[in-house]
Amino acid sequence: MDPVYQESRMVLPKNLAILLAAVLAATWLFMIVNKLVFYDGMPVLAIILFGAAFAVLGAMCFLMKSSITVYEDRVVLKHILHSHEIPMEQIIDTKVGDLDVIKNYSDWTLKGVKYRTFAVIGEDRGIGLKVTGKRVFYLSSQDPEGIAALLSKDDRKGA
Repeated sequence: MDPVYQESRMVLPKNLAILLAAVLAATWLFMIVNKLVFYDGMPVLAIILFGAAFAVLGAMCFLMKSSITVYEDRVVLKHILHSHEIPMEQIIDTKVGDLDVIKNYSDWTLKGVKYRTFAVIGEDRGIGLKVTGKRVFYLSSQDPEGIAALLSKDDRKGA
């Protein structure tokens, strides 16, 4: 079944990911220069291990993805290593707006609720999904109104 709506993007903005990878590479380079010029006591194994760790962290900056896929019968959320599939019949209510506002001043005040946030750095607008089983998902999105329109209970009842 083809998705009705699909959105996928990097968790870190591209400029921030490039900057972080460059800082990690520069740090490793300075470690090598420090060993060669100033302090010979630094073990070569430490430089190798830090180089490998920095390479993995640098690659992770570009590989961390977040995606929202809406099908006719379910919503699939993927954020870095976490994945959730929510059937449409479990969605009780939706809210659209700035994430900090819909998270902090929500009228969905229930005891024992599990909140999950799937946010991308730099995106302020999003959608909140109140789901059966005392669960609430907050998603940052480029088009939260479009997703909310697809998840509207009135539209699903008519279909």
